[in-house]
Amino acid sequence: MSDETKKKVETPDFEKLAVTTAPGKFNKLITIILTAICIVLAAFIIYRMVTTESNAPLAVPVADNAIAAVNVSAEPAEIRTFSKISRLNGEVTRSGSSIAVYPEITSTGTVTEILVSKGDTVNTGDIVAYIDPSRPGASYKASPVTAKASGIVSDIPVAVGQTVSASQPIITIVGTSDLVVEASIPEKFLGTIAEGMSATMEAVAYPGREYTGTLTYIAPTVDTASRTSDIEIRFAGDTTGLKEGMYIRLNLETEHIDNALIIPDSALDTYLGDEIVYLVDGNTARRTIVTTGSTNGVDTVITSGLTEGDMVITAGNVTDGTSINVVNQEN
Repeated sequence: MSDETKKKVETPDFEKLAVTTAPGKFNKLITIILTAICIVLAAFIIYRMVTTESNAPLAVPVADNAIAAVNVSAEPAEIRTFSKISRLNGEVTRSGSSIAVYPEITSTGTVTEILVSKGDTVNTGDIVAYIDPSRPGASYKASPVTAKASGIVSDIPVAVGQTVSASQPIITIVGTSDLVVEASIPEKFLGTIAEGMSATMEAVAYPGREYTGTLTYIAPTVDTASRTSDIEIRFAGDTTGLKEGMYIRLNLETEHIDNALIIPDSALDTYLGDEIVYLVDGNTARRTIVTTGSTNGVDTVITSGLTEGDMVITAGNVTDGTSINVVNQEN
């Protein structure tokens, strides 16, 4: 056998072998690998599903028509004293009457001297001025003008050199009685006030300083133009710093009711023309018609529809039958 023949016999044809044998073995290997991958993926998916479900919270079925309760605030209807305060303007004055002092002359005269000033205190018999009653061509001694009462000089309507008559006042004296506050009160309050009611006051000159007093006089008539009536407040305590003529801000108790059934204004509402409140009935709001009396802007008197201790809703958007959760409840 020649060398060339030996080479042909002993050397395999790799290209031919690859074509005839590789495809079957390669496909089998691919199938095994893909199958293993699928098994691993399936196992991983099953594991994830099991662990996720075991950690998930239990689901609670919720009805489609379930409505959450509304948070509300509530306070009880209380029996206590009701007070209404009205704010008025007044002026410090004295309770004594004014007295005018006239010259003791027969006809006319000239004011030659004034011995007092406004605000001075005088006593009965003190000389306050001099009047010269002389006529042209005659000379007379100046005539003194004397105080006819003790008090404080409130006015001097004449001046030195002025000619006056016997009917013209020279000074005005106000008695040294206690300081009071004079004010006017609207006609609508006359049915609710009475002598003896208390008042607090503040002078513009002393902001923050409070004075107290008592209503001591109510005029028997009403001014037809202003529809007001005059009242007088007598100071009940210290009047340091107050002077006649000062402007006063007055807080007067214009209504006082003992043992009144009271609820906060915030509890009131209206429904179809009626005044109503919403009561706490367990976990439900219940609409109730009420009849109201006086109000002071904070509290309202209830004359019918409620009893002491009824819990009225003061805050929260509710209607009749609303489910509620009471928070900040005041007992």
